[in-house]
Amino acid sequence: MSSSSVGDRVPREMLQAPGPRARREPVKSLALARLKRAIVRQLPLFAVATAVVTAIGVLYDVSGGVRWQAASVFWLPLSAGAAFVVALVRELGRNTITSIASFGKNRAYAVLGAAPELTESVLRQLPPDQRSPLGCIAFQPASAFATAFRDLQDTLSRERLIAFIASTPDEGATTAALCTAVAAAQQGRNVIIIDCDLRRRTLSRGFDLDPEAGVLEATEHPDSWRHYVEQEDETGLHILPAARMRSPWRTLIGARGLPILLQRLAQEYDLVVLDCPPALGPSEGALIAGLASKTVVVTAWDRTPLRAVRAALRMLQRRERSPAGVWVNRVPPGYRFGRLRGA
Repeated sequence: MSSSSVGDRVPREMLQAPGPRARREPVKSLALARLKRAIVRQLPLFAVATAVVTAIGVLYDVSGGVRWQAASVFWLPLSAGAAFVVALVRELGRNTITSIASFGKNRAYAVLGAAPELTESVLRQLPPDQRSPLGCIAFQPASAFATAFRDLQDTLSRERLIAFIASTPDEGATTAALCTAVAAAQQGRNVIIIDCDLRRRTLSRGFDLDPEAGVLEATEHPDSWRHYVEQEDETGLHILPAARMRSPWRTLIGARGLPILLQRLAQEYDLVVLDCPPALGPSEGALIAGLASKTVVVTAWDRTPLRAVRAALRMLQRRERSPAGVWVNRVPPGYRFGRLRGA
């Protein structure tokens, strides 16, 4: 990529001291932004509830001889008011992660930090084939997103075996694990990341890896683990992918060679990162995470319910060997959360 100086990228008038007539940029209202997200989130429920109640009321009145126009005038505002109340109660009852104060209610929460949401404006600054979290880490090391994961890997720099796990799917655990591994590799550490989610295989599919044998087979031959390791070309990161499951009864937690494999890898690498299945569900994510020296519970801003975080932490706290901390993904720009400074 071609580099340019600050003066080339920033207009000259912005480098000068502001004069008496200079105006400040309008301050974005975070409360207004949250209200907009709530409206977008509850709008489908509001529209469906309004339409259904109105249709039922109008059909009932028309069957009794009332004109449908008059019935619509009566039922439309009534159903809209009822739908608004339902949507409002549903939104207020979500009880998701929206500030650090939400975690302060429970002293067991150790908040490790947060990562900002990758907006379209940020991704457009990357090459077309690198518009992804990995591309942001690799090609924009000074961005708030990359800085957040460097801070995280600095916090975990004393750990050698780290597990990343979410309470439910699609919270960004794989992304957090991958970005932390790449940030550690950029700092000169020898890193390997393991896809421990044999069912979803998000990490393996993200790199277009579909091997005949992977981590499960490596547990059967832990002394030959090098035969199953792949390398990412751009960052040099080592990956132990997951092959397609041939039997639903074969799992990592039932493999006797898993602790031996992790011990071999910890002797070879400075950092071993485990991308685990979700903690809440039929998979063995919490048990796999219990083999690590540190567990990072990944959550999503304004999406992950606090009750799910509590349940995941309770499961992980049963394993005294693996203390858990919380990491928050997708924090909207402008919010401040721990060491994060919104772009």
